[in-house]
Amino acid sequence: MRRKLYLGVCPNCGADVVELIETRKYDGAVFRKTYFKKEAEKLTSKLSTQIEYTNKDIKKFKKVPFGLCYGENIEIHNRQGNIIEIRQKRCDYFGTKEVILKVKPSYSS
Repeated sequence: MRRKLYLGVCPNCGADVVELIETRKYDGAVFRKTYFKKEAEKLTSKLSTQIEYTNKDIKKFKKVPFGLCYGENIEIHNRQGNIIEIRQKRCDYFGTKEVILKVKPSYSS
């Protein structure tokens, strides 16, 4: 009971790290086990159907996009309709956006 699964990444080698914490029902003993690399992938795929979380459980950062992100390209035009700049943004599904690249084209359209 009271199972917790913590997911992380090793800062040295970049491998997946998973820690499973469980409490035994009849005596309340707590067990911690840490898994690395392929064992961690197997455990997360096995327990993915048992994970329950809500939107409140996910931390939301207001300044930097968080979690799964997608790209957005925006063209900036002048009054004549020529492209003067292209901005590439990283966006998340919480509405946070961050400009990661500004490109000034060498051609005129």
